[in-house]
Amino acid sequence: MGYVLAVDGGQSTTLSVIAKTDGTILGAGLGGPANHLHEEGAKERCKKSIRDSLLGAMLEADLKSVSFDHVVLGMTGATDLMKSLIWEVLRDYTTLEHFQFEHDSVTAWAGGTGGEPGVVVIGGTGSVALAVDSKGNRARVGGWGYYMGDEGSAYQIALMALSAATKGYEGRGPKTTLSQAFVDHFGVDDLWGVHAKVYSSEMDRADLAKLSKIVGDGANKGDQVCLNIMSKAAHELALLVIAAAAKVDFTDVEPIVSTAGGVWKAGLPIWKPFELEVLGSVDNAKVTKPIYPPSIGALVLALKGASVSMEKQVFDNIEKTRAIIESKK
Repeated sequence: MGYVLAVDGGQSTTLSVIAKTDGTILGAGLGGPANHLHEEGAKERCKKSIRDSLLGAMLEADLKSVSFDHVVLGMTGATDLMKSLIWEVLRDYTTLEHFQFEHDSVTAWAGGTGGEPGVVVIGGTGSVALAVDSKGNRARVGGWGYYMGDEGSAYQIALMALSAATKGYEGRGPKTTLSQAFVDHFGVDDLWGVHAKVYSSEMDRADLAKLSKIVGDGANKGDQVCLNIMSKAAHELALLVIAAAAKVDFTDVEPIVSTAGGVWKAGLPIWKPFELEVLGSVDNAKVTKPIYPPSIGALVLALKGASVSMEKQVFDNIEKTRAIIESKK
């Protein structure tokens, strides 16, 4: 029995998953971000993130060496340069023929819809949507990065929230619990203490994006400013879905619309307005929670790439061992 490797590379972390070709997950490992290669030191960071996550998965799987029958990578900001950098790390573990490099929206779609025709929208540190129809046609919308896009992302939610907190604090906008929530989060005396933290070298973009959880918490407690921010994010994410769906042919199916990424952990404050807008704009759509996370989507594609017959027992083995992946969240 052989082995496959599935990699889910986001703007915050890189997750590698090793499984046997019967679907049994043996180990998972985490590394850092592997994107934005234009930044200083980013190329080495990319390789280190892949290497760290792979070695972590091998350690948990108790594999001192391994040759993979197929490797699938779903990477944020997938470029030819990134592909070549990652190949430098993985070429000792597989062949080029079995090295499948995809944008992370592809693995998110495979997981979220179970590989069925539909659209997945990622709301993580960044944002992007991918539509795939029954003929295999693909359309990707968004993914422009933090300068030119990422609307509806955790990063943009955090920026809107920090702005709203200062406006409420100074009387330029409505009062909001965000002002005190950020002070409490950082353990500082006031918003100027938050300012010092945010503008320091201690925080990168991924750290800022994590502040979106505070907005979700406030929205679920009824803070109107937080609710408005989540509603705006939901609208932007719905626009990604609607635009992607219009670029493929869903006339013969009821497209599944699913999600991926941390912003959806906010629950109803973002899910409900998103669902209503999508259902009102995409014919016959079914808006559902993801069947699998992107990491398992990558695993399913890796197993298919290894010519595994995707029978019920394979999916049963994935389900029985998926807790190994869940433990890394």
